[in-house]
Amino acid sequence: MKAWRKGMMWLAAMMVVMMAGCRKNPESPIVEDKDMEELVEEAQSSGGQRDVDQIAKDYDAYQTTLEDAALKITVNVDAKVDIPQAQQMSVLRVRQNGISQDLLDKVNAALMEGEALYDGRVLSVRTRGQVQKEIDAEVKRGKELAEEYEGNDLKIYQEENQKAVDMLREEYELAPEAVDWESYRSDGKLQQTASLDPDEYSEEHSPNPDGEIFYGVNRGQNGSFLSLYAQNNENYGNCLRCRKSKHGYIHTNSVLVSNTNLDNILPYVWRADATEEALVNARRYGYDYAGEYQDEAATGTLEEARKKADELMQNLGLADFAFYRGELYGEWQDFSAGGDGTADDGWRYSTIYILQYMRQIGGAFVTNAGGGKHTEGWENQTYVKKDWPIEGIEIRVNDEGVIGFDYNAPLEITETAVQQSAMKSFEEVRGIFEKMVMIANAREEETIAIDIDRVALGYARISEADSFDTGLLVPVWDFMGTVTNETFGQEEYRSVLTINAVDGSIIDRELGY
Repeated sequence: MKAWRKGMMWLAAMMVVMMAGCRKNPESPIVEDKDMEELVEEAQSSGGQRDVDQIAKDYDAYQTTLEDAALKITVNVDAKVDIPQAQQMSVLRVRQNGISQDLLDKVNAALMEGEALYDGRVLSVRTRGQVQKEIDAEVKRGKELAEEYEGNDLKIYQEENQKAVDMLREEYELAPEAVDWESYRSDGKLQQTASLDPDEYSEEHSPNPDGEIFYGVNRGQNGSFLSLYAQNNENYGNCLRCRKSKHGYIHTNSVLVSNTNLDNILPYVWRADATEEALVNARRYGYDYAGEYQDEAATGTLEEARKKADELMQNLGLADFAFYRGELYGEWQDFSAGGDGTADDGWRYSTIYILQYMRQIGGAFVTNAGGGKHTEGWENQTYVKKDWPIEGIEIRVNDEGVIGFDYNAPLEITETAVQQSAMKSFEEVRGIFEKMVMIANAREEETIAIDIDRVALGYARISEADSFDTGLLVPVWDFMGTVTNETFGQEEYRSVLTINAVDGSIIDRELGY
């Protein structure tokens, strides 16, 4: 499963690179780096519209059709214009915030069922019995090779088989008869990565040498396998994850932090009403689903699931967030260890409610309609890659209650730079959209069709090119819709264009400005 996960991460990264490389650029840049202080001054200016309920007073809906034969792109707009119930929109200074020990303790108390926790490394301990099974399988495989190969090919495969058997026998000699769980007992505290043995914790040191981590699991003796992971990592993002399953320890200890965007993450997660489509999509990658876990059902209503999630949010003291959206999903179960013995038959999935909560400021959401900020390059003779994902919370619920909690990329609001920002009217923003949407979404030698169904005013996080982990929350217009690449038969729902409501500039969500 780990090999599959790495392969999918590589594929997703390559798709982003290829799509960026195919983008047709205008004579001048679509996205221009803007000095933060100039933006703040513009938000403070006497011009513009400050009354949120008046900014689009003539636009309950927006309809138009745009077409450019040379760029081979068509845009059809039939959208609701969504204005938040807010008295004002502000400009706020923000920075990355870490996962606190207090929040980790609260999640532990709320979701880990009061069980003793053990260092997650215990899951990688293999007993002699487990290793012996692999030895037996390799020996059997060695005997079968002569039925498939001959000559030099047979010799090569036999040598590889023997090396595998020899390595397993060496592991067998060092393996324990049983796992000594008590030697891995955890105190439930975040640990400085630098204080950990670099040989014993090599996977933690390499991507997070100066940060903090916590990875704890229960013993799974009561039929529930629980895992809890947290990290504070200046290069890859800060996060907290918790999972519960009857079939094994669901993978949580990845340094990669999601953007909590449920729109385009097949084949990992899909809308429950699109299960057949999802399975077909997964098979395109060579992976087959054996079926659904029938003992982990979600038969209740969305309202019932949301009530459980709301209660958890209240218990955790996360009052700055509000329910953003949620529905019934299918999700592939990725186990770090354990399992129900069905792995040889194909992957299995569970049907669950996934509820998304986003930060809300005075009635307006900080949106997740795009990727987080990514940058990479040389710093002091070291090549550094950095990611700052979008802040968000996802809660997973089935008939048994809350079975998953993710808090990604927490923000800290450090200052209100402008209490009541001046903004461009929707009439002005509409003109910018109609001028720029073609250029921003055209692809070389590809035919693109765009259907916009929602236009929303909210907040987005932006930052300067030379300031990675600080930025501003500013009012933005997101034009949401389905983008269909008719040349390759690809379809995705996303923010087609994000326009800064203060100055009318185009925001690239990946660049972060």
